[in-house]
Amino acid sequence: MRNMHLTEGLFKRLVVRILGPLRELGETEILEVDVEPEMNLIEALRRLPERLRERVLIHGGIAADLLVLVDGVELSCLESAEDIRVEDIGEIVLIPIIHGG
Repeated sequence: MRNMHLTEGLFKRLVVRILGPLRELGETEILEVDVEPEMNLIEALRRLPERLRERVLIHGGIAADLLVLVDGVELSCLESAEDIRVEDIGEIVLIPIIHGG
């Protein structure tokens, strides 16, 4: 498991699981990101490694072609990403939506 550490302080460790082709951008399937508990989901996702962050966050929001699970529940069934506080989250799963034709 790869750890992304910040300076010492009051941080919460957030597990981010990356599935499918996104793994190439995060260099691993599971990241642990240190975040402040009062941060919202979007702010927490800004702590991802740069290449992955640029793919996940588009124009300040989550890319439309990603499925995001927050503790096993799809994001669209919850509040907006800006209203979800990381203090209530244990794991985020990022899944690219792949379409065929």
